[in-house]
Amino acid sequence: MISQTLTVPGGELRSLVPDDAEAITRACTDPEIARWTQVPQPYRLEHAVGFIADRGGDDHVWAIDVDGLCGVIGVRSTRATLPGPITEVGYWVARWARGRGVATAALSAVRDELALHGFQRIDWAAVAGNDASMRVAVKAGFTIEGFRRQGLVQRGRLVDVVVGGWTAEVDIPELVAGQWQVQPVQVTGVEAELRPRASNALGVWVARTSVGGHDSGYILATRTVSGVRVDGVGAPEPAIRAVERFLRAQGMTLTDEPLPAGWL
Repeated sequence: MISQTLTVPGGELRSLVPDDAEAITRACTDPEIARWTQVPQPYRLEHAVGFIADRGGDDHVWAIDVDGLCGVIGVRSTRATLPGPITEVGYWVARWARGRGVATAALSAVRDELALHGFQRIDWAAVAGNDASMRVAVKAGFTIEGFRRQGLVQRGRLVDVVVGGWTAEVDIPELVAGQWQVQPVQVTGVEAELRPRASNALGVWVARTSVGGHDSGYILATRTVSGVRVDGVGAPEPAIRAVERFLRAQGMTLTDEPLPAGWL
């Protein structure tokens, strides 16, 4: 379960509480927040009370608390896809807390928490011109990927949007299993009929003999909603077991749950 309390330098990310309403109201009267976000204008206390009550419509939301509430960060539109869930993130920081790395620390903490739970991608977007939000995203490891012309409705008008995202990376090492060298391969390195399946995998290995370098099948690790499924395609059992040991050592939960139709 995704934690609602995360540690950041000098404070924490925590659940919103009714007492946060006044601080949220004070923050959201700032013209800069109004300029770059969708918060109601003029912003009143009842808006903050409603926001806290329904968590802003987010799937998960945290108050950024560094010497008191100084911002909010949340994720929404979460989709349970394979090889892992994807979601999108949004955040704002109050005027009195800017320039201290608060937003970057909060975004990094949320990124790491989601990564622990198998999320494979976090989308990010900002109204074109919001350079401060873009700097935060880049510092937190997000990649700016493009520009969407008139891609968002803001206060009744279409505005241009800069988009990007963060994707999880798994360091796939070479493994040794007796006579087998279990070597990672790219999608383009597998046989043509396996490429659609391999493109959905978090890791693909080929089993090769230590002497002579003879290939003997592939091992694919695919993330599902219940864990990581490991399948050998013509691969020897010792090689498959080596991959399973590696994944368990990375803290991943393995599953025998069948993949959905079309993924085999």
